[in-house]
Amino acid sequence: MKKVALAVWRALVHVQRGILVASATCLIILLTGEVIMRYIIHYPGMEVEEIATLLAFWLYFMGAAYGTYDRSHIKADVTYLMFKDPKKLAIAKASAVAIALVLAGIMLSWGLNYFIWGITRGERSRILYMPMVLSQSSIFFGAILMFLYFATELVDMVRQAMGRDPIIKKES
Repeated sequence: MKKVALAVWRALVHVQRGILVASATCLIILLTGEVIMRYIIHYPGMEVEEIATLLAFWLYFMGAAYGTYDRSHIKADVTYLMFKDPKKLAIAKASAVAIALVLAGIMLSWGLNYFIWGITRGERSRILYMPMVLSQSSIFFGAILMFLYFATELVDMVRQAMGRDPIIKKES
């Protein structure tokens, strides 16, 4: 069971990396093409902006989730200055992660509501008539991943406060 869970965990991270690389690469190509179309060919290329917006949403929210997985998300960590005892430091870090988990839960709830709203509204983009829920869903799926990664980090911090090894060891 543990091997299956670890395989699923790694597959999830690889899918995220794939989405990040693909969306970033496509964005670079699209935006370069848009500049060429706009300033050399003199074609406005509004459809490019719609596709770029879709890709940017996925890039931002998968990037936020990946930063949470990698534990490289933005944080002001000065607890190591206040706590010299590793156990107390782990408790302080666990408390901070618990707060982040609650906030991720709120974002997940909002993201779910927004996703459902997007499905029920059936809005489409102006130029290509793409379903807007394609972009909106990135918020929900990114929030799911952030919640999962913060929950895992919280379990790791609690385990460290108890003097045990983390359940997820960072890959080198």
